[in-house]
Amino acid sequence: MGLVIKKTIAVLIIFLIIPLSVTAVNWQWQPTSINSTSKYFFWLTETASFPWAIITSGLLFLLFCLLLANKTKKTISLLLLILFSAMLGGQIIKSLIKQQTAESRPYVLWLAKEYHFNDKQFYSQTRAERKATIEQLLANSNTIPTWLAQHWQNETGYAFPSGHTLFATTWAFLAIALFGFRRQLIITVTMVIWALFIETSRLLLGMHTAYDLILGIVLAWGISLICCFYAKKWHIVVR
Repeated sequence: MGLVIKKTIAVLIIFLIIPLSVTAVNWQWQPTSINSTSKYFFWLTETASFPWAIITSGLLFLLFCLLLANKTKKTISLLLLILFSAMLGGQIIKSLIKQQTAESRPYVLWLAKEYHFNDKQFYSQTRAERKATIEQLLANSNTIPTWLAQHWQNETGYAFPSGHTLFATTWAFLAIALFGFRRQLIITVTMVIWALFIETSRLLLGMHTAYDLILGIVLAWGISLICCFYAKKWHIVVR
């Protein structure tokens, strides 16, 4: 386990660079963050959004099975169990924390200031009512593009921690922990870059603060270490 921690700690630091840098300069989301490249970040963030995240998970499940050195029915079944537990467990933990902390999203705070309403009252509404509120407020907006307004309407829950960041970084950590960085260099580098873009998209689209990202990353790291422990215990991966 110590070796896995050493292998993943560098990636943990890489993932933390973005939110820590944002915190250091006290960057706060504003509509001025939206530019010509923002829609590309939106398309990337959709790979970790429901329902597209299910397709992403299915493809990564398949990829991980193909990378497995010891391909028996037992090891594949156990690998799928570990991966499914990691994804489902992470999202359950995230949801429980969100309900306890009840932190408003940056875009909600901006809307509240711009349109003079209380963000806590916004969250006291049902999800359908929150969606309708956003739709009504931004119906004729020249500041917020339609695609982003629609994204906000689909993401009206609390902010802390970032579920998208948790999802993407968990997959990246698992790839490194289970298969090794050097042995699957192209795949692991690609997944790390994908996760970094997911992090960035959550900030630029007004969905999360740096603190939301940090907790999502730390949770993902802890989940991946637990998964690696059981992968080694059940002889799924060869070390």
